[in-house]
Formats: sequence, structure tokens, C-alpha cells
Amino acid sequence: MKKINVLLMAICSLCFTSCLSDLDNYESPNGGIKGQILDATTNEPIPLPVSGSTGVIINMFEQNTDATQSVDFYAKMDGSFENTKLFNCDYKIVVNGPFVSTCEDFVTVKGQTTFNVTATPYARISASTQASGKTVTVTYKVTPTDPSFNVSDVYGYWNFAPGVDDSNANYAGKQSVNETEGTITFDLENDAAFQNNLYKIKANGYKVYFRIGAKTQGKINYSTISEVIVK
Repeated sequence: MKKINVLLMAICSLCFTSCLSDLDNYESPNGGIKGQILDATTNEPIPLPVSGSTGVIINMFEQNTDATQSVDFYAKMDGSFENTKLFNCDYKIVVNGPFVSTCEDFVTVKGQTTFNVTATPYARISASTQASGKTVTVTYKVTPTDPSFNVSDVYGYWNFAPGVDDSNANYAGKQSVNETEGTITFDLENDAAFQNNLYKIKANGYKVYFRIGAKTQGKINYSTISEVIVK
């Protein structure tokens, strides 16, 4: 009986070793991609929401292989994206975001590959900030990319962390207005959220972050984020 048990253990060990060897024989990803989502008209990066549950996802579909699932990863707030672990092959790249139409293109990944894609946002938003003590004024302008598009809401946000968008987790304060051009003023001295998070703000060098969002045709586009020192 002992001989049989020893034999079985030896066989199992051999099988396990063989399985590990088979796993080790799989090729690891040998390529990658990085680039930007550019405005098709201005050729500037399109500001995006925070990477995460509300972020813009990049879908990479292998072409002419047996792969059935896409490789998915998030774009960053500044409109850039990167994935350093892709197999070298042809891909269809699909980007769904606050764009007039789905952004699709084809790319050949060979090593670390740079590739930009283009899209048209529903609106372009410019914004600038001016601080006087703990009062910050944001001057903004929302320009729909089609005159027929309806801008239903404009939002002003501030946050004590650099990630800012319309998710409740990504702003400490939010104001809503209807005008597509104007100013939004934040009185942080009398803002409870500012006072409650003052220890975090001090630890971060008194940096506070501001952004404008605009809902156009039901989709929110954003300005770039402004960093302001507030003391």
C-alpha cells in the first residue's frame, strides 16, 4: 500500500510540474500602447473625467487571432492613455466617452507603440481662475461643437484632491448655473467642506483644484483642471 501511495504522489507531482511548465510556456505581453484622445478639430487633448467608475474606457480588440475578449483600461483626465502590457498584433481600438460619436480606429502594436485617436466632444470649455484670499472666481465659456446642441447645465466644482469630475466622490463643492458664459465664485472661507478638510489641504501645500463641466445633449464635457493655492 505504501508503494502505491508513493507512486501516486510521484505521478501527481509530475503532473503538477508539467502543468507549471505549460503555464510558463505562454508568451508574456511584449508590446504596449500610449497616446492621446485628440479633438478632431483643434488637435488638442480632450479633457476627460477621472479614471475609474466614471472614466473613459479604452477597448482594444485583437484582430485575426483567437482572442474573444477585449483588453480594457482607463484613459486619464488629461486625455492621455497607456497600457504597457499588450501582445504585438493588430487591434481595433474603440473609445466611448462624451463624444458626438464612438471613436474607432485600427493600430498595429509592435513593441511600445505611440498612437493617437481623434474624437469630437459635445462642447469645448475654457476656464481660468483668480483667487483673492479664500475667494476663488472661475471665468468660463462653453462652446457647443454643433449649434443645434443644447447645453442644459453648467457646473463649477472644487476639490481638495487633484481628481475632479461630476462623481460625488470627486468633488467637495459644486455649483450649478444655466449660463454658457460667465463666472462662478467659491467662498471657501464659509464653505463647511473646505473647513472640514482643511487639514488635508494644508498637508497638500494649500492646493485646491477647480473645474468646469457642461452637460450637452445629456453628456458632460470638462475644462482642464486649475490648481490654486488658497491660504
